[in-house]
Amino acid sequence: MAGPELMIASAAVSAVGAMQQGRAQARAYNYNAQINERNALVAEQEGEQLILENEDAIVRFKRDFAKLQAATQQAQRYNGWIASGGTPLKVALANAAEADEEIAVRRYNAKVGKQQKEESALQQRMQANLNNLYASSARKAAFFQAGSSLLSGFGRAQGIETGIGG
Repeated sequence: MAGPELMIASAAVSAVGAMQQGRAQARAYNYNAQINERNALVAEQEGEQLILENEDAIVRFKRDFAKLQAATQQAQRYNGWIASGGTPLKVALANAAEADEEIAVRRYNAKVGKQQKEESALQQRMQANLNNLYASSARKAAFFQAGSSLLSGFGRAQGIETGIGG
């Protein structure tokens, strides 16, 4: 193989290497994007699960509260107090208000937790989009690097053939 042919072959090998490297980088970025998307879906599911678990806990809380109210009323009746007025009524109303507040706090906290999971999902999706952009950029950069290698090799080979470069 003479000088110009060797330069062209070297440029071709360099171009192939650049393309392979670009494809490998693109695959890695695409893989990371898939992981980000999976993590986003998991975060969304965790947010939904948080709400469901909280509502289940509220149902248990209401059941326990009803038992407490019944026991309180039974104790008041045992002591001869009438639950429809006076202190027993005030105690029942205060307990009910505290229960309502507890339920509202639990629902609020669950919504905040769900919003945090949704924000995490959004961040993961943004990272997935960024990784997809990186993959596209890696493919384009490899294409241009391969083209540059070929043009440079052909130019050097042409220079040797004409006696300009060597």
